[in-house]
Amino acid sequence: MEMATHPINCEKAQQHKCLCSKCGGLEHGWPYRIRLAYAPTSVERDVVRRRAEEKWLTESEGREKKATFPMKEAAVDTSISDLIDWLAETIHITDRVQALGHALTDDAMEILLGHLGAVDLQTFKKASVNHFWCELLASLACTLEAFGDWNDRLRERLSQVMVLSKCSDHIAEGAGKLAVQAALRAIPVAVPLPSTGQVEDLLWPTRILAILMCKAPERHEAVSKCCLDPIAGGADELVKAAVARTTKERLVQVLPPDWLPATRASLFK
Repeated sequence: MEMATHPINCEKAQQHKCLCSKCGGLEHGWPYRIRLAYAPTSVERDVVRRRAEEKWLTESEGREKKATFPMKEAAVDTSISDLIDWLAETIHITDRVQALGHALTDDAMEILLGHLGAVDLQTFKKASVNHFWCELLASLACTLEAFGDWNDRLRERLSQVMVLSKCSDHIAEGAGKLAVQAALRAIPVAVPLPSTGQVEDLLWPTRILAILMCKAPERHEAVSKCCLDPIAGGADELVKAAVARTTKERLVQVLPPDWLPATRASLFK
């Protein structure tokens, strides 16, 4: 499929309100953030971090109790900066995140184009701008963790979850189901599951991609619960250094307590 050029202002969006109908949210943020992780120096990563830190300092000054949305955005931006720096040191995970992203933007879109045609695909993209794809990834992460295996039950469960999701409200049910099916066809090819049936090799990249793709994790409960919290609050040796303690403190200060139970608990260990 010949892909139209995606606007760089979506990939590098600083505001948490991007509504790019060209990609439907599927290419928001993550390609640029992956490029930062692969960069040979930290110069541009340092710029991203400094911007997040300055925003936190500006927005949190004198606000010890009530968390504003700019504070929430700054805390999330800091966590993303932490995650990018960690990916720069954990390239084998970065490779999987990139492969997973391309599985959706290239392979799944190719499959979906074959089902819908160009006109209906564009209609779907316009309707999916409000968190459809990051919701799908977050729901996949939670389902993978619950089932511990990639099987037909997982596919059925994910389709049911996405049909009921508010992120699918403006999407025709048939198109939404086709999008889920296309993603589930493309993903195991891009990030093959080990013969043991363990899903960690897919689970962590799925969580990371959802965070990097989501335009506003601070407003997206599923991404915070299913992806950000396991990474920030988990004890897994692979990712426990991915988010700094100071960042965790900011996150639990500004986001709802039930969104980050593991992160909150990790601060008191």
